[in-house]
Amino acid sequence: MRAARFPGNGRIELVEVPTPEPAEGELLIRVEGCGICGSDHKVLLNGLKSTPGHEVAGAVVETGANCRTEVGARIAAYLPKHCGECEFCRQGKENLCPNKAGLIGWSCDGGYAEYMLLPDRNALSLDADTSFAEGVVLLDTLGTAGHAIRLAQCWEARSALVIGAGPIGLGALLSMTALGVPRVFVSELSEYRREAAAQFGAVALDPVHENLEERIRDEFPYGVDLVVEAAGTLPTIWQSFDLVKPGGKVCLVGEYWGRVELERPKGSWMINDITVIRSFYFPVPDFDENQRMVLEGRLPVRSLVSHEFPLAQISEAFDAFFSGRTLKVIVKP
Repeated sequence: MRAARFPGNGRIELVEVPTPEPAEGELLIRVEGCGICGSDHKVLLNGLKSTPGHEVAGAVVETGANCRTEVGARIAAYLPKHCGECEFCRQGKENLCPNKAGLIGWSCDGGYAEYMLLPDRNALSLDADTSFAEGVVLLDTLGTAGHAIRLAQCWEARSALVIGAGPIGLGALLSMTALGVPRVFVSELSEYRREAAAQFGAVALDPVHENLEERIRDEFPYGVDLVVEAAGTLPTIWQSFDLVKPGGKVCLVGEYWGRVELERPKGSWMINDITVIRSFYFPVPDFDENQRMVLEGRLPVRSLVSHEFPLAQISEAFDAFFSGRTLKVIVKP
């Protein structure tokens, strides 16, 4: 079978490797789509020994012993290799499992290939009316964003700001709209993505040519109820604290690995009762709820997929995604 290898320095190679065989408790998946994620940029630059790709949907073609999932099942791949036995897993909080054996597409081979192995417990069932592309979007794009805004109880908010309109930011926008937030601002550098945010009902703002704080405070003098930071930079993290109202909530979902120091004049943040939420991925029950919302027509997730590329053109797919002129990009073997 064909699989992509990422040796680093921005290179991607397609190689021929043996099709894996499932062991006990494992499934062999024929990959039907794998979404490119912003976190893949680290792999592109630094390389990875295994095949990356962690936003995967596909069909089961073979099972090992003692699997509940049957051949032919249509599934999406849950990212954390959770134990299924700890108190968190038993409570339906699989994303918090302290015993997880790594992440799909990071600690083991992932979905930039024709086939991949998946632990049986990591198979999330796709309804017959849910497309594989929608299955991909239901993972990081909607799952991660949706979990964060649920933790923030976004339905209580009358106003919100999303900073960064990549797939995660747009997933937050669609989810908040579906859950009843009436006014959502989106700040985004890319004109292409700003236009998409506007089409999805947001007040789309250009932070280079518009004063974001003035624009928001003209309408909401004390700031917005909820900020979703999806850009993953220190300046936008600071901006989140500046623009949330006293008593408001900030969801940090962008990937920022540096040190965060709250550098502002004394009193500008510390007296405001701000709740900060740093969430990881999503629990399995969220997937079922999101899929139900898709099937009911409340989450138009297919519109988030702007480009699809065959595996043979994976380098072109990555170039397109990181140009900023795409929404969700899916690689299809």
